[in-house]
Amino acid sequence: MLYRKLGNTEVRIPVIGQGTWKYGEDKKREKEDVESLRFVIHHGLTLIDTAEEYGNGGAEKIVGQAIDGIRDDIFLVTKVSARNCSYQGVLRAAEASLERLKTNHIDLYLQHWPSQQHEVSETMAAMVELVRKGYVKYIGVSNFSIQLMKEAKNHLGSVPLMCNQVPYHLHDRSIEAQIIPFAERTKMTIMGYSPFGFAPHIHIMGMNGFPKEGSIERNILNTIGSKHGKTAYQVVLNWVLRQRSLVTIPKAANKEHIVDNINALGWELEQEDIEQIERYFPLFKKD
Repeated sequence: MLYRKLGNTEVRIPVIGQGTWKYGEDKKREKEDVESLRFVIHHGLTLIDTAEEYGNGGAEKIVGQAIDGIRDDIFLVTKVSARNCSYQGVLRAAEASLERLKTNHIDLYLQHWPSQQHEVSETMAAMVELVRKGYVKYIGVSNFSIQLMKEAKNHLGSVPLMCNQVPYHLHDRSIEAQIIPFAERTKMTIMGYSPFGFAPHIHIMGMNGFPKEGSIERNILNTIGSKHGKTAYQVVLNWVLRQRSLVTIPKAANKEHIVDNINALGWELEQEDIEQIERYFPLFKKD
């Protein structure tokens, strides 16, 4: 497993973690979800990302079961909902997450989205209190602009802002323009989610799903993959991880997908491969 440091710390986290969006929504899949996470952990993907919003807390309960007895081996990330970002709301949300996760601390606690109801100053004051109490080790945000990151850093005072979790995939490379350079200058970690894009039927900020078989774009990825003995998905994960300040958290639906994700590591795309990918998936698409 390949590791990278969290922000400016000496804490090493896997470059590929496991997302848990949709976990805990179907009670019939509970046992399967727990087994899937344990399989992930067994194969070295010990960075587990979840959120109180996923399955209305159900995903955190799944994670709690999966990490029972091996908590010290896990780098655990969860997120407070934007609707709970008042001072007291953050404290209550964190305590509820701790209970569902069956742990006494969260390694990295993120504000899930910018809040329309609560000021960043109020939210970050609560985050600092969680660190002071020992409930949370590190603080981060998710889906924050540079302006909001600067505001959060200012209100955290001596507590560093460690991470911004943002979408990053072939159809949305926008963070390369400003957010990644800002993270590198300030020694923050970028945690890229949805590395394969969003499902085609979900339209969020104009993002798309993974290139379909038969498309020119998919043929390019398949050809590059064939050269390296890899799949198109492994090519994309390897491309995502060329960013040295970034780790990624794909959600794998089954054990086969988990092994496929792991096999995206241990080799490197050639420069001509990267140039070809970025020619077909430009940073900013022309109208």
